[in-house]
Amino acid sequence: MQVPQFRDSAARETFERTGYVVVPRLLADDIPQLQAVYEEMLSGMPATDPYFQIAMTGTNCVGSPELRRHVCAEVARIVAPRLDAVLDDYRFVGAGFRVKQVGADSRLPQHQDPTMVDEDRFWSINIIAPIIDTTVENGALQVVPGSHRIMPKVRSLDLDDRAETYDLHEVIEPLVRTVPLRAGDAIFYYNALLHGSGPNMSTAPRPLVIGTLMSRESPMTVYFRKPGQPRTVERYEVPDDYFNRMEHFDRDHRLRPQIGRRIDDAEDTYALSRDDMIAAFRALAAELS
Repeated sequence: MQVPQFRDSAARETFERTGYVVVPRLLADDIPQLQAVYEEMLSGMPATDPYFQIAMTGTNCVGSPELRRHVCAEVARIVAPRLDAVLDDYRFVGAGFRVKQVGADSRLPQHQDPTMVDEDRFWSINIIAPIIDTTVENGALQVVPGSHRIMPKVRSLDLDDRAETYDLHEVIEPLVRTVPLRAGDAIFYYNALLHGSGPNMSTAPRPLVIGTLMSRESPMTVYFRKPGQPRTVERYEVPDDYFNRMEHFDRDHRLRPQIGRRIDDAEDTYALSRDDMIAAFRALAAELS
């Protein structure tokens, strides 16, 4: 897997080994601005907005396309100037808010994000930066260090190839690490890394900034399993703002793109059986102990 060009060599080494790295206080000076944009977003929606109907919600769930575009543009404007201090030779796809509402339904199981580039040739990563402190109580990010080296490289938007499909909870759960962050800290992680979060059992929503970066020269691509041919995926090239253009994100992200173009079909060459994966995770546990 390609490794992003972190300016700090220790950060690059950590990222290559674990699949994530924390950069303390990266957006600390920007928290007042980001909180103001977040409050503007909340005040711009009626109580009936789809945003409020989803336990794990965020900017891409906002019902008004105009408000969605405005918030994403403002968040990206604030975040973008900070990224050059961390990375070389990247493309910033954009950013918005991801919000964990209060309640048990806000738990997010360990999963990989969908594939967004050809991971044999390019890299794609997310940045998360909370605008309030995150804790175990309000659902701080949880990761499985090193899991990007074991799990599949092709992950479709059909959601039939998430980590749950492999029924690996018994070997994954002991490896899960919670990563509490202060407001303004940032964590960068591979899309291929297993990550999730516990439920928000505090008394207030937990907002954070989430954005995507990828190899500068890579197009953004999404994948769907070909009907009747589970080892074959359909590849589509889509615009960088593809997910934020959706009318109804919770429904539309599972549908084949209406914008962009169909590139080709590709074979999924991932060869590990479930038993192979279990053995690999047990070896990873020994490595991390």
